[in-house]
Amino acid sequence: MKKRLTILMLWQMLLSACGSQPALVAYSVPSSYQSQQCYVSQLESFIWLEQENQWFSLPETVRQQFERIEMNWLEENILLVSVGQKNSAGYRIELTNWLLEQDHWQVTRIAHQPARDSMQAQMITSPCVLVKIPKAIKSLTLTNDKGQALGYWPY
Repeated sequence: MKKRLTILMLWQMLLSACGSQPALVAYSVPSSYQSQQCYVSQLESFIWLEQENQWFSLPETVRQQFERIEMNWLEENILLVSVGQKNSAGYRIELTNWLLEQDHWQVTRIAHQPARDSMQAQMITSPCVLVKIPKAIKSLTLTNDKGQALGYWPY
């Protein structure tokens, strides 16, 4: 009986010691906000924003596309990815394959284009995606679907 009590006490001590460890923070894939009319640049672009004044340095047409999104600059950074100017509808961009390793995210950018035989409205578009990244994440790498690095942001 005494031996069982000693083992039980040791077990409780081990459990309480484990409970004092810092909790791991879990991150979910951040929400993406799409726009077909970003007009950041005529070419493909990747923009990393850490402060509100950087946001206000973007053209007003870009900011208008996302004016309904609340941004907390104390807790999150912004990644804005654009495929550039396109001559028809049907183009879009997607960020996928979010891989988190020790406060570093690796993300894949996939640019979708309309099928050759599909009918699309002939108009100038500029598809882009905006993603809020928690400031607790220490770096982010953006790759294309072939694994080639498009951008890296340590912060």
